[in-house]
Order: sequence, then C-alpha cells, then structure tokens
Amino acid sequence: MTCGMPWDIGPKSLKMKRGDIVTCVRGNLRAVRWKDRRDVYVLTNMHSPPVEGNFTDDSGNAIKPRVTEDYSAYMGFVDKSDRMVNSYGIARRTWKWIKKLFFHLTDMTILNALIIHKSSGGKMTHKSFREVLVRDLIILSHEEM
Repeated sequence: MTCGMPWDIGPKSLKMKRGDIVTCVRGNLRAVRWKDRRDVYVLTNMHSPPVEGNFTDDSGNAIKPRVTEDYSAYMGFVDKSDRMVNSYGIARRTWKWIKKLFFHLTDMTILNALIIHKSSGGKMTHKSFREVLVRDLIILSHEEM
C-alpha cells in the first residue's frame, strides 16, 4: 500500500447502478469509482472530487464525470495500444499469470510488427496481419518437418 493512497472507494459488494459515483480522498489524491456498463476506477491528483450520487440523463445513460472525460480525451498511445492488443488477444482468464504474461508479450510483439509494417507502407488491417502471420507460421512449421 502506497503511503497516502486512497484505497476504500466502496466495497465490492456495494451494488451500483449506471451513473453512480463514489469517491475517496486522501491528501491530494482522489479515487473515483463510476458505474457505466462496468465499474470504472480513476485515480487523479488534478481534479476536484466529483459529487457523489447518481447522474443519468433522461434516457438512462450515465453522465461521465469530468475526470473520466479528460482521461478519454488525453489518453496516450499506451491505452490505444492496450485496446488494440486486447481486440485480438489470445490470453484467457483462467490461465496462470506467467502464461498470461507470455501471451500478452506475444500480442504486443505482433502489434509492434504491425506498426513497423504500416510505417513502411503496408496497408493490412490488424486482423488480416494476424491471419497472414499465423498462416505463414503454419506453412513454415510444415516445411521444417
């Protein structure tokens, strides 16, 4: 546990409805738990804590707190990279952490290869790049037999 880190932003058993906001403040850190389709957790030191409660529009859609809007607007390449890796990721929940790590690193390697391919003029999509890679690896493995 990091000194000064807010850690209790509502028990896991607390049932939240779409649009609910729960916050915890400790020092200059603010932890925000916001319910959209899933629970969204954000830790910030530059935003004031949002008002707790339920915030939905007339049609029942959750209204994002400012901290979440800012995160979405200014997220960097790491988040985009994670999204791309997870779109075709092969890791499974039931695997042990070491196996998950191996396949996550494999997915990152494939994504990096795709980025290099595109930077040199390639036009393949992420999905087609993976399909060609798997097909070529299968052909290569049969040639070595």
